[in-house]
Amino acid sequence: MEKKVTKKFYLISAINIIPAVILGWGSLYDTLVMIGVLVALALNHHILVKIIASLATSMSDNASQESPLLRILGLLFAKMMLLGSVLVLAYYYNPALVPKVMLLMIFQLIIQVVSIKNNY
Repeated sequence: MEKKVTKKFYLISAINIIPAVILGWGSLYDTLVMIGVLVALALNHHILVKIIASLATSMSDNASQESPLLRILGLLFAKMMLLGSVLVLAYYYNPALVPKVMLLMIFQLIIQVVSIKNNY
């Protein structure tokens, strides 16, 4: 069973641009940062789907393949570094933007849960 990020996820994530623009409070740079955070969160979901696909194939295949542990650990490291870098960069750009980034993460997390629930 192939696990993939569907076009519907990207479409619903594009709707999430509206809260990103609202949270930017009319500042062009803040709005661009929030849209950049949204792109990073969509990439984060893409990495999550790759992790799930790697786990599913490793559990369904026989022991004939080599262990996908390094691939999964690498993807987990990339996922955590992406989330951490989003928060750190938002903090260094403007510390007042961090709660807004967290709120946008919550909105995107809701979209991710609905996407995973409908696809798997």
